Amino acid sequence: MKKILFTLLLCSFSSMLLANGEAKTGQSEADTMAEIQQMKENIKILSQNLETMQKKLEEAEERLKQQEKKTAQPVQPAAYQNQNPDISAAVMFRYMGTGDKRDTRRNTLKLDGTEINLTKAVSPYTKGTVTLGFHDDEVHIEEAYADINNSLPMELDLRVGRMLANTGYINPLHSHDWPFVCMPFPNQYFYGGEHGYVDDGIILGKNFYINDNTYVRAAFNVFNGNNTTMFNDGQTKVIGGKLTYNVFFNDQRDDFQVDFNYNQGAYDDRGDLKSKVYSADAVYRHRINQFDKITLFGEYVKNIREVALGDDLDSYGYYAAAIYKFKRDYNWHIGLEYDYSEKPGDNTKATKAKSIFAGWWLTENDRLQLQFRKIDDPFKGRHNNEIWLQFIWSIGPHKPHLSNF
Repeated sequence: MKKILFTLLLCSFSSMLLANGEAKTGQSEADTMAEIQQMKENIKILSQNLETMQKKLEEAEERLKQQEKKTAQPVQPAAYQNQNPDISAAVMFRYMGTGDKRDTRRNTLKLDGTEINLTKAVSPYTKGTVTLGFHDDEVHIEEAYADINNSLPMELDLRVGRMLANTGYINPLHSHDWPFVCMPFPNQYFYGGEHGYVDDGIILGKNFYINDNTYVRAAFNVFNGNNTTMFNDGQTKVIGGKLTYNVFFNDQRDDFQVDFNYNQGAYDDRGDLKSKVYSADAVYRHRINQFDKITLFGEYVKNIREVALGDDLDSYGYYAAAIYKFKRDYNWHIGLEYDYSEKPGDNTKATKAKSIFAGWWLTENDRLQLQFRKIDDPFKGRHNNEIWLQFIWSIGPHKPHLSNF
């Protein structure tokens, strides 16, 4: 606007100069002086007009600003505008068949569980997650935690709330993210529960990036001890940690990861007798191409219990598994698994199991899984075969994928 105004005035001034500046040859000195005086008067008038118009322009712009302030709506920060969470549901339905007529699950069809997952960025620094579990007509909070990143000193990260404990390889994963139907016996005996070791507490961790292909993660945890197989169901706090090493090689086609875990609490009601849990897990992944991959993984867990009189009581268990994922029109995976496990507080016998399992993916949202398992279980006195057929499907952004395998 200012530029246009100045241009108009300049054009007017130029016209006046041209009109008055056409001096004829032979003009007298008096006429020339009069013409110069007239031009000065014109310049003075133009300058006064310019100042007046400039003042009016500034007043008009100020009135426009005041009107905009009156009609403008307050703008909230983008991180807080929408607090609607991402909602997902994962559903598992299964058939179980066995030759053991004493097993109440024999030849049954069952809705094996439904999980509702809600996630949302609470702020630029905190992400919240809530998982509700529906099992046998009961509803409970499986997980409800907040992850805090980018705001703690020394690039630390913090998880606080109720969570699947960060011990072992498959315990932090929900069962719809497993490649097999049944929980391995070491996890079942030592961590307990339908989904493993769930507890209330905090995890403080930090990643150390050695180079572009290698990182180390160290984590320290304090849990309430809400576990009846290893600890005294929340009467004594559980303190421990986890150390992870991961490296990629072979042009990023292969990677290897190993974890070491330690947790200590008490298993008696008074909290006098300690229960120490050591575990280690490892996974090796080889990517043949974009769709085909071979994964080898396993876990080892050992429990040491103090005894009032006598030596400490040790017990252990482990499993090892191999998976081949491939694509032939549809995505498939097949695998083998071997379990061996004593029970905490009882190392006189052990359960053994051999399994073959497979999965057929209709899409990334739904798949069928089949597992055949041969069991030798002296704790229940059963020596039989089992067959499990499971259908998993989901809605929402959280997919029942097998990205960890």
